[in-house]
Formats: sequence, structure tokens, C-alpha cells
Amino acid sequence: MFPFTRNYFRYQYQTLIKRSPWTTKRGILVLAFIWCLPICYMISKKEELTTHLIRKRFDCRYIFTAPEATTTLNTVIRKNFTIPPQNMANISKNPQRSVIFLKTHKTGSSTVTNIMQRYSKSNKLNVVLPQCEHRFCYPEKFDEKLLFLHTKDKIYNMLFNHAVFHKEKMLKIMGPGTKIITIIREPYSQFDSAVQYLNFKKFFNLSGSMPLLDEFFKIPEEPLKSFLQSVNLLEGEGSFALAKNPNAFDLGFDVWNETPEYINKVLHSISQDFHLVMIMEYMEESLVLLKNELNWELEDVVFFVHNARKFKDKNTNDINGATKKVLNWNKLDAAIYKHFNETFWVKIKTSPPEFYTDVKTLREWNLSLVNHCTLYKTTDVSNILIKKYSKKSRAYLCTDILKEDIPFTTWFKMMRQFNSRSFFSNKW
Repeated sequence: MFPFTRNYFRYQYQTLIKRSPWTTKRGILVLAFIWCLPICYMISKKEELTTHLIRKRFDCRYIFTAPEATTTLNTVIRKNFTIPPQNMANISKNPQRSVIFLKTHKTGSSTVTNIMQRYSKSNKLNVVLPQCEHRFCYPEKFDEKLLFLHTKDKIYNMLFNHAVFHKEKMLKIMGPGTKIITIIREPYSQFDSAVQYLNFKKFFNLSGSMPLLDEFFKIPEEPLKSFLQSVNLLEGEGSFALAKNPNAFDLGFDVWNETPEYINKVLHSISQDFHLVMIMEYMEESLVLLKNELNWELEDVVFFVHNARKFKDKNTNDINGATKKVLNWNKLDAAIYKHFNETFWVKIKTSPPEFYTDVKTLREWNLSLVNHCTLYKTTDVSNILIKKYSKKSRAYLCTDILKEDIPFTTWFKMMRQFNSRSFFSNKW
């Protein structure tokens, strides 16, 4: 007769409950351990397992697209992923590992921040982290007291979260030879984006009876100026701080001083302090300049666009008139953009001869990653990029390249907390 009958199980159950509490608990612990094994395995593979969810929510419309890869793409791959001979000049240069990226608002800075975050993760660099979620308690001026789990005399490699620029205080906590980078945007398109993103309608009590920019500039200038100069800038979720010359504010300047003398002083100060000012409208060119400035690899600056508007409101009925009003209202920002848009192209002219080849290759690699990470279409390029990133960071490139600023900052904070309590050395 087959032994596992109903009576057999009933007997086993009665025997189990008669056992000592310790024996029963020990059995439960063993079962719990066995049950947890597959869960632990899933956690270890969490980045791969969540990728399909990220793919579904990602919208390819906001990628800087490029033409389809040409027949010479395999040659490009071999060229860019081949280790150069030891006697070549570029082998003697070390990649820059100490960088301040001054993150400005509505300028494509979240896209660049993701590059900095991935590079920091891959190379296990020490990152300056903010106490206040993903910003250094913005719009407060940068200060050591705003740092997360900071100890006196601690030195960092990377700073890239939103902060109001203060050169001396920032360099005090950074390693030697730190390079300072930022990005700006054409003033009208930046302000047009800001009034929507920062909810000017709510914080400036606009009725919504006309487009946002048109109604905002209906406010008389003197009362508006008086209000913005007297209001607490910590209120309004950044809208009051960024309502006038937003780039100049983030760069740490007096947004109300627009005299020719002060504008020249501002331009000179930025030229002296910043090693590179990127331009959002030319993202690929900017990132190749960044790669050259920091002596990074082209694979380090592949990107997806982050924090772009999914829906663009019509903010004016007269774009020419609104453009003139924005440029007149933000004279300091207009002067900054004009000057550094000119120096940007001077930098390109003095770049190595392979500059535009790198720009073309970067576009092709970005397209390959879009297809791989969102459409499941793998290519030789995407496979190589993903394998190289995985080898350095032990993470999945598609997951990290799509990760938004706040989750990535949270990840760095969790690693900092874990390592601060760990017996082992702190690499974060």
C-alpha cells in the first residue's frame, strides 16, 4: 500500500506539533532559508529584471536622434574600442576624476548629470551628496552644512546635484586639479520651459485666461521687481528664485544688476572659473567637448534625454514679441548665452581633427542604445557598450542610463549609508 495516505500526513502533523518549540522553530528557519534563496537571486538580478518596465515607460521622442548606422559602422566600432599602442600620446593622459558640474535649470542638465552619475558609479568615485533630496537645499547658497553624511576635511571627486555656485566653498571639499563644467540654453526657450515646469501660474497667481508668458509679462515691471526682491526665495519651489536671469542665479551672480560693467565682470568671471560651458542646443558637440576636456572615453558620454517636457503648452500668441520681452527681462542671461555660444565654436575649431567623427559616432551609439534598451533590437555596438559598462560597474547600462536624477541620488545615499556602517573601506 502506498505509504503517503491521508492518515500518514495526519500522523506526521501530530508528531510535528508534539515536538519541542526549538525543533519546530529550527525547521521553520530552514524552510524560510530555502524559500528565500530564489528571492535573493532575484534581488541580485534586479536591474535586469526591471528593465522591461523601464522600456515600457520610456518615450523615444525625446532622444536626440541620428541617421541609421552606415555600412562603415563596424569599422567605427573597431576603431573606438581598440586599445591604442603604448607609445601613442593619448595613453599618457589620465582621465579627469575630480569634476564639478554646475547643474543649471531647464538646460538639459539632467541628461549630463546622468552621465556624471554613471561615470561615478563605474569608477567608484566619492560623490558630494545633498541633505535635501536631490538638491543642496536649493536655492540656498552652497555650504558644507548642506552635505549628506559629511565629515570635516573629507575630500570628494564629483559634485553634480543642483546648487547655487560658490567657487571657494565647492573647491574646498574637492580633490586637487578639479575642473568646473556647466551647461546653458538659449534664453527664450529656457524661460518658456521654466514658466511651465516651475508652475508660474500657481505661484504668480495667473488666471490662465491667456498663455502663460503673455500673462506673466502683463504684470507691471516695477511691482514684479519689488515682489521678487522682497519675497523669501526659499518659497515657491524655485519659481521666485528663477523668475529673473535663471542661469545667472544658478551661477551665483546678482540677477538684478544688468549694467554693462557688471555684465562684463560676469562674463570674465565665468571664463576664468569654468573650463567648459556647454550649449544644450548642440548636445552631441557639447559632450564630445566634455569628453576631450576630461580625457574620458566616448562610451562614457552616451546618453538618453532626461527631464524633458512630454507636453509643451502654448505659452504665447506672439512668439516674436514674447522673445523680445524675455531677452529684455533676462539681459544678463542673454549676454551669457551670446558670449559662450561664440566661444563654444572657437573651442570646436581648435579641437582634434576627429571631433566631428566622434560626434557622428556618438549619435550612432545613442541610436543603437535606444533600439537596444527600448525596442529589444540589439546591435554589435549596443552589446559592446553594455558589456563594457557591466564589467566596470556590475550594473546594467539600460537601467542606469534611464534612471532619473532622484532615484540615482537615492542610490548613492544608500551606498554612503551602507558603507559608513560597514567594516570594510568606504568607496562611496
